[in-house]
Amino acid sequence: MKNVQTVLGEVAPSDLGFVLPHEHVFLDIYDITLNSNMIFSDRVVARRELEIYKEKGGNTIIDQTVHGLNADPEALRDVAADVGINIVAGTGFYWERFHPPWLADMSEADIVRLMVSDLTVGFAGTDVRAGVIGEIGTHHREISPAEERVIRACSQTQQEVGVPIATHSLFTRIGMAQAQAFESAGADLDKLVIGHVDTNPDVDYHEELLQFGVWIAYDSIGQLDKQSDERRADAIVELIGRGYRDRILLSTDVGKRAALHAYGGNGYDHTITNFLPLLAERGLSQVEIDHLTKTNPQTLFSFPS
Repeated sequence: MKNVQTVLGEVAPSDLGFVLPHEHVFLDIYDITLNSNMIFSDRVVARRELEIYKEKGGNTIIDQTVHGLNADPEALRDVAADVGINIVAGTGFYWERFHPPWLADMSEADIVRLMVSDLTVGFAGTDVRAGVIGEIGTHHREISPAEERVIRACSQTQQEVGVPIATHSLFTRIGMAQAQAFESAGADLDKLVIGHVDTNPDVDYHEELLQFGVWIAYDSIGQLDKQSDERRADAIVELIGRGYRDRILLSTDVGKRAALHAYGGNGYDHTITNFLPLLAERGLSQVEIDHLTKTNPQTLFSFPS
């Protein structure tokens, strides 16, 4: 079985333990949003937040901070080493509003070469390698031509390197359009995660995605402006009852300062501390909870050698 690339080196999928598959540790999109809540640059804060996550039982963070969001791969490596957890870094591009200006001047082949290099050599100027493609964003009602180009490049990169792809799909049924676009571009649907599906409360839509062959991520847990955690828990139990336990991922998508303990939020441990008890209250066993939080992400990151 192929190992998973973390910012500190390779680990076996079975060593990932408890995984949050969609988070952000360092980013800075103030220049676009003009919102200081969108600046994550304090290593001291990041270290303590991740320590709390580890203390509560967390082992791995999948950091989906891509080009254009001002990721800091070397800072990821340093805090992962300090805290003693696995961090997998993402490569790719968010939705068009956040595309770096230089992307428009690149050919699709150039974009593929960049991402392949991120995954196999290291981010520019570093030896820190990515281990996932994502989060790959689109507008929430349609996919723009620039975003379609990124989807094609990501699909080609996946074919060359063999890593999961994860998307950003808010509020609408745009996740189905994303899944169809990735399929048309040759992506492996068995290693494609449609993200943020829990921002759309329609469980039948979630089932349609699962029937299409992709994974779905309930990865906005704790973001109560999008849906209550109680409704998320109800929906997950419903989907498990329909037979889809093996294709659901759970995460919090911490991407704002206000989500961190240091600024009054619930931190990366919110899923463990506050959400998993809601699943238990609804009758899920510890075996089923472990399947969602450990087995499923380990399976997603398992590729033949």
